[in-house]
Amino acid sequence: MSEDISAGKKIAELIDEIPSIEGVETDEELLLARDLLSYFLKTFKAIRFYPSDNPTVKGFREQLFKKFQFFLNKYPTFIFQIDEYTLSFKGRMFYENHDPKSSLAFFFYKDGLRELRFARGLEEWEMNGLLDIIKASETLNELEDDLVTLIWEKDFMNISYLATDDFLEELPVLIPQHIDQFRSQLVFKPVAQNVQVDLADGEEPDLDRLLAPSASVSALQDRTLYSLTHEEIDCLKAEVEQEIDSTFVFNATKEILFEILVLEKETEPFRDATTLLLKILDGFLTIGEFRQATELLTRFYQLLRQNGLQGWQLEILRQWIEDAGDEVRIERIGRVIEKDPGIRLEDVSAYLVLLQQNSIKPLIQLLGELKNSKSRRVVCDALSEIGKNAIDLFTPFIDDRRWFLVRNITYILGRIGKEKALPYIQKAFNHEELRVRREAIQALGLIGGPKAISLLIKSLNDRDSRIRAMAATHLGRIGKNIGLSALLEIVQSKDFQKKETAEIKAFLDAIGMVGSNEALPVLQQILERKSLLGLGKKEDIRPAVAHALAMIGTPEARAILERGKNSKDELVRNACQQALKTSFAKEPSA
Repeated sequence: MSEDISAGKKIAELIDEIPSIEGVETDEELLLARDLLSYFLKTFKAIRFYPSDNPTVKGFREQLFKKFQFFLNKYPTFIFQIDEYTLSFKGRMFYENHDPKSSLAFFFYKDGLRELRFARGLEEWEMNGLLDIIKASETLNELEDDLVTLIWEKDFMNISYLATDDFLEELPVLIPQHIDQFRSQLVFKPVAQNVQVDLADGEEPDLDRLLAPSASVSALQDRTLYSLTHEEIDCLKAEVEQEIDSTFVFNATKEILFEILVLEKETEPFRDATTLLLKILDGFLTIGEFRQATELLTRFYQLLRQNGLQGWQLEILRQWIEDAGDEVRIERIGRVIEKDPGIRLEDVSAYLVLLQQNSIKPLIQLLGELKNSKSRRVVCDALSEIGKNAIDLFTPFIDDRRWFLVRNITYILGRIGKEKALPYIQKAFNHEELRVRREAIQALGLIGGPKAISLLIKSLNDRDSRIRAMAATHLGRIGKNIGLSALLEIVQSKDFQKKETAEIKAFLDAIGMVGSNEALPVLQQILERKSLLGLGKKEDIRPAVAHALAMIGTPEARAILERGKNSKDELVRNACQQALKTSFAKEPSA
């Protein structure tokens, strides 16, 4: 008990991280957003202070979900921006904490999250799933997983994010070692004398003598000596720093070769220059300099758009761009990102999305070999971009024996969003691996159209309850009246009340999303039915029915709730009052 009290005090003290902002009290949306973010912070602190099975944690989770429901019933989305130590909503900073150990903002920021987005239709399992990820992140292996990857791998339908890896910093390595010794001697006292170096002497100069403060200034009169001012010394230091960089030779040679490409009008010298530039690209890829590789590839795209090029020049440039994503180079990229956990995956992504369609098959092969989930996500997202008009290149892999690769291909096809992919997603839809089938449902919801709706309707009777719930949610979003009749048929079945609470809520919320008065007679009948309990259900479904009526939101739907709040049946009365309170009125103070 004393631990609970102590932890509770810590949570209360940390709420001071929510600053007072002028003008918020006059804007309902900002006021509700600040309150929601404040409670999100409380829950974040609770799940870190208390054990997972503590009743306090359960209470925070339940109340947080209710607050999200309330906000999203009024506004379609809740999106907050993440900076290193602050959280903001619509340009207003609602949270600030500069302590990396306790800051909610830094907790998200360090793993690359820049926005968290919650959409109307948010389900309780999604909210709990996100909180479970936050809890589990305390024991993550940072080299293999992060928050972004864990969220990406979940089947969230109403939680999304904006992420980047730009918070990672590269550590420059200065080589060779004797250069450091040379540089350390280029440090001068405020009144240091000029440095004289006899350029006519073929022998190695004595640096210790030349750099000594007592070096003679009388030799300045000798024209064979070179004098360094303090500004020139700073410039020299900068040049030394640049020349010891591992990419200096590559960059210097690269610029010369591009000058040749711009001026050269003969075939063989032009081709020789591109061949050397391809070797430089290989060097960048081998040492993991993906930013430099991206800049090099971009320069070729710019050259391709240059006016006045002859046909043979365009052909050579196009071939170079294709070669940048051939099988050998994709394999090299795979070895680098698997071997070096410090590689900036953001830079890898920037390079991959510039590749041509010839890189699709090698990238898919790489996708089946990568062990790191963060790397797989980068490759999936890149394939979704470069494969928009090349669906046929993905389809052979839908029959691959590796279920995780089939799941990734299904994810990519869903992101591409072309109806042409539906026959292949249907194969994934019938896959024996549950996770592949769930991904297929997500893809169907993204693609839409009559065929996708037909498959989603079929999925309402799947043997997996999660798939049934996901299919219902997507039908509510894209099916409209076509999906409504199928949803109502399930809801009216005699076994509907025996389903798990999460599935029941998903079906009723889906009906609410459609927003049609056609559903009102069925919902009213279920709401007013007397013998809802006694069938093995742990809780009444009337609150979910009332919530669906509130989501429909028409005057007719509200009239049913108004009548229900005066019902003699206490369960009906409470359900209707709560739905009206959360959907049509201001939230009461917590």
